[in-house]
Amino acid sequence: MKLIVFIICFSVFGGYASNSYSQVTRLSLDFNNTSIKEILLEIENSSEFYFLYNNDLIDVEKKVDIEVRNRKVTEILDVLFDGQEVKYSVIDRQIIISPNNMTNKISQQQISVSGTVTDESGQPMPGVTVLIKATSQGTVTQLDGTFNITNLSQEAVLVFSFVGMLTQEIPVGDQTQIDVVMRVDAIGIEEVVAIGYGTQKKANLTGSVASVGGLELNKRTTPNVQNLLQGKVAGLQVTQSGGTPGGDGAEIRIRGLGTFSSAGSSPLVLIDGIQGDMTDLDPNNIESVSVLKDAASAAIYGARAANGVILITTKRGSMQPVTVEYNVSFEAQNATKLPDLVTNSADYMELWNEANERNGQPHYFTQDEIDAYRQHEGMNDPRYPNFDWVDYMFKTAFVQNHHLSVYGGNEKTAFNLAFGYLDQGGIVDLYDFKRYNLRFSIDSKITNWLKIGGNVQTLKKARVQDVQGAFVEAYFIMHCYAPGPNYTPTMTLPDGSTGYVARYSNSIAEWTVRNPEAILAQGSNTTDSYSALPQMYAEVKLTKDLTWYTKGAASFDYSFNKNHEHAVDNYYFKDGSYAHNGAVWHLGVRDNMNTSFMTTLYSTLNYSKEFNEDHNINALMGYNQENAYYRSLGGTRKYFPLNSLKELNAGSPLEQTTSGTASEWAIQSLFGRIAYDYKSKYLLEVNARYDGTSRIAPDTRWGFFPSISAGWRISEESFMKDISWLDNLKFRGSWGQLGNQNVGTYPYQDVLSTTQYAFGSQETGVYPSRLVDKSLQWETTTVTDIGVDASIKNGLFTLTADWFNKVTDDILYSVPVPASVGLSSPTVNGGKMKNTGWEFELGHNNKIGEVTYNVNFNLSTYKNEVLSILRPSYGTTIIEEGLPYNSWYLTEWIGIFQTQDEIDNGPEHPYDPKPGDLKFKDQNNDGVIDSKDRKVFDGAFPDFYYGGSINLTWKNLDVSAFFQGVAGVKNFVRNWGLSPFTQGSPPTKELAENRWTGPGSTNEYPAIYRGGQWSSYKPVEGTASTFHLEDASYLRLKNLRIGYTLPKATVERIGLKYVQVYFSGDNLFTITDYPGADPERISSGHYSVYPQLRTLALGLKIKL
Repeated sequence: MKLIVFIICFSVFGGYASNSYSQVTRLSLDFNNTSIKEILLEIENSSEFYFLYNNDLIDVEKKVDIEVRNRKVTEILDVLFDGQEVKYSVIDRQIIISPNNMTNKISQQQISVSGTVTDESGQPMPGVTVLIKATSQGTVTQLDGTFNITNLSQEAVLVFSFVGMLTQEIPVGDQTQIDVVMRVDAIGIEEVVAIGYGTQKKANLTGSVASVGGLELNKRTTPNVQNLLQGKVAGLQVTQSGGTPGGDGAEIRIRGLGTFSSAGSSPLVLIDGIQGDMTDLDPNNIESVSVLKDAASAAIYGARAANGVILITTKRGSMQPVTVEYNVSFEAQNATKLPDLVTNSADYMELWNEANERNGQPHYFTQDEIDAYRQHEGMNDPRYPNFDWVDYMFKTAFVQNHHLSVYGGNEKTAFNLAFGYLDQGGIVDLYDFKRYNLRFSIDSKITNWLKIGGNVQTLKKARVQDVQGAFVEAYFIMHCYAPGPNYTPTMTLPDGSTGYVARYSNSIAEWTVRNPEAILAQGSNTTDSYSALPQMYAEVKLTKDLTWYTKGAASFDYSFNKNHEHAVDNYYFKDGSYAHNGAVWHLGVRDNMNTSFMTTLYSTLNYSKEFNEDHNINALMGYNQENAYYRSLGGTRKYFPLNSLKELNAGSPLEQTTSGTASEWAIQSLFGRIAYDYKSKYLLEVNARYDGTSRIAPDTRWGFFPSISAGWRISEESFMKDISWLDNLKFRGSWGQLGNQNVGTYPYQDVLSTTQYAFGSQETGVYPSRLVDKSLQWETTTVTDIGVDASIKNGLFTLTADWFNKVTDDILYSVPVPASVGLSSPTVNGGKMKNTGWEFELGHNNKIGEVTYNVNFNLSTYKNEVLSILRPSYGTTIIEEGLPYNSWYLTEWIGIFQTQDEIDNGPEHPYDPKPGDLKFKDQNNDGVIDSKDRKVFDGAFPDFYYGGSINLTWKNLDVSAFFQGVAGVKNFVRNWGLSPFTQGSPPTKELAENRWTGPGSTNEYPAIYRGGQWSSYKPVEGTASTFHLEDASYLRLKNLRIGYTLPKATVERIGLKYVQVYFSGDNLFTITDYPGADPERISSGHYSVYPQLRTLALGLKIKL
């Protein structure tokens, strides 16, 4: 279909149309034996007319002769379509060509049917094909989305189709008015997707590219774009570390762990072609997201594409009357999972005493104390509480999310103005996050050969959290689990005032484990950040086939962080005596300012030409340069006269520190692409990029990154044409190389540090402080990909499958050196790693009666292997050639010692076990349990990642559900919220109720013990064993959404275009056997991270 990209975003032109242009414009043409299609294209190139038609209904391949001088476009069309049953509607510059309704091929024709076709947002859709089933008769919708077909029989069925939308069949019956809402289809072969520095039809892709539309993403109310991508694309792994308000700690990987260097495995993220941070985006502003997974699709980005590329295209204005859109949601959030700890004080104290016995220590609580608590159970006596700290500290948080946009345009200029506001509270007090987004875009067609435009995005973020969480989030969260149930956050002091409670007068680790409520009272950590990203472009059509495009952009970021911590008095719960003032490390004020500035300029020449109707070539060449600057400044002071004073100058100059850093880097690039296809059947593409970066040593800083790919659409072969149910079958393959420069600034340069003479001299000297490798060069990733794309029965079923092999060589990482060298470790090229895997995406689209539905499922799996490493590593995990990176390397747990005889007759243990302690396997049968008995266990990486969705529409009701999960991954589970008495934390109820209490009582749980990092009971936690290794596989309902769109007639009566109300829920339930914290967490299994969140939302979307 002609102008398909234009049609997708096309809508009502009403207020902008006039007849002046079509009436006054005159054209001259002279063609011999030329297809109508080519002539219409020439008219478009030499005028401002746009043609909308359907190849299935209009014979545009017919070759004609035409010679006219100074004729109106309608007169030219009369000549072109002489002898064809067509009609055309001319509204200024837009011309819709459609067939006349035929009546001689339909029997028993009796009625006329009219109606309007709209998209899911209520916008009219021009150019939708409306066919009478089993005939070639029909029409296309007009600019306002309306259609009319006359003389139909009641047995007729109307078929509505449009590229990128689900085809719908509607029986006529006795209906005279049929209004249709077109639903988005899975990406079809005719759809256009974003690729590097351009777009391309899905059918002609030879690389591995996946795309997700903004409409699909925004079915969830999650304010973070990273979360929205989770589970949507095979091979894209998104793992959240927690649910901190405004948190952006997700780990994103494309096709596995790309490297084990400090360069990291995060993909390159480009927003409208410019590097950016997706967490800064309002998801409502996203039009589509493309994920470039292999070298064929990513090589054009060269030095930064080793871990894949994510291209985000934001919404722009369109040629339609001005529309105002408002979307609001109100949400409630709570933790998906919290530890179920012992909350009975007497039980807690008895268990602590029992654990002390195993440590050979005296009881911590006297029997009189325990009896007193036991006797006061159920009496609500504040002196003897059974306090549930977890329930008290973690609450329901409330979120509101607003998005207002105004967009529209005419045939010359289109614009989009959008404002977003997010207010996200925390499930613990004090935590809060606010985000303000303002975005404006404009596109103007100045002449037939010049188009200019631009956009600017501005952002403000305001974050508040506790004074400890600012340094390490776990510091505060772990305190929420550490207190025992036998005291409360506050108490009434002897003088009648209220004070914060310290734990015990003789408590262990009193200065590191404190009352979490008191921590919140000690002050706050606030961060205000601002950013602006302006972009401008110019597109010049130099000739019919040659286009020049240039874009310039600047990115500015500024953040200011203030940590204000003051003393808060704490008192012992037993007698109300003074304990301490709560200060630990950072008493006072610390200010930090960070600024960064980045400029980007790229320019391309694009040549596109069709030869003899069968040969198509597209060539691109370009230049890119980027410059980045960063600066930070910080200072601290202590001893403020009043707690309310927060500015540095109010502190003592005798206790102050200052710091500052600055850095800059630059990259220059030349790149190109040549794509050729023959009849859209045989496809070939070559990409290359030549990058030079200041991060790498001068002799090795330039790198060349090529790729080649090919495709064969076997479904287009003549011998396949008789297979009517096959829409598309394409085989493709690619090979290429990519680079990774993200290793810090100038690791090849010597670093000089200052110090003073070791034996008392005050003279300051300078010395080299690290070893360097002057021959440092790029990490290089070589990717091979073989894939197949298939579709049958008009998209009823679709399949995409890929096999890939990704090898990363010359991995950049720091090699340890002996301490005697006196210098820090150098960064060297010293490793090699491979990821090999499969990806599958399945789709099913159908309509049964009035129910339209689609089902999508994706699955990916890969195997990681370290091929070479300069220095292996052995600990709880192992890094060694031939194994997956960081494989579990543990002693095998085989049960619980039941008797002393079993211990005496078994192998020698490194610690002195007792009955009730863990029993380990002697792997080498040498009679000793030691490090030689460790073995490698699976589970470092999941066996499978998968995701699936189902979307159903019935009349004005739509329901969607999205599931996501992993299988085969294992996690090491211990410490806060899990190991009993970690810094005093109560044990879990499961351990307390099922612990070993005597021979034969259990072979699953040990006797109660004192666990944790600083006071661990060695027979249980002194040996890293599989006792703590747990299966973290899970299946989660990530989102459920139910929406109802008010009937069009009802909406129009109140002066609106579109109204939808919806309910949305995130993380509603999880199927898992995982005993630790949320199984989605990327860190260890304990609870000392801000929890993942379950969200319930009510929303409203309005257009006027």
